[in-house]
Amino acid sequence: MNERKKFGLIISPDAEKEVKISFEFYEKRKAGLGKDFVSEVNLTIERIVANPEQFIKLRNRQVRKAKVTRFPFGIYFAEKGLMINVLAVFHSSRNPTNLRKRKII
Repeated sequence: MNERKKFGLIISPDAEKEVKISFEFYEKRKAGLGKDFVSEVNLTIERIVANPEQFIKLRNRQVRKAKVTRFPFGIYFAEKGLMINVLAVFHSSRNPTNLRKRKII
């Protein structure tokens, strides 16, 4: 019988800040849209914790990326043992050099 692993979760301060800034941006554009954004991020994180291996590994082979439904964001995370570390919640139009500077990709 194949038992599912149970993962713990760590969300980096940078990732939390990115979610907060994006929430405020979307909420200013339309009431409730920021809440929808946070909800989609949370659903994506739940999918990550349930099965991190379903998401593509990036070229450094230690970081994976999960796309957020309905919003142009990727959640970058690393798996170490039974811990998932969310490193960034990154808008797809931003320059990926910023992720490299933070040593994420």
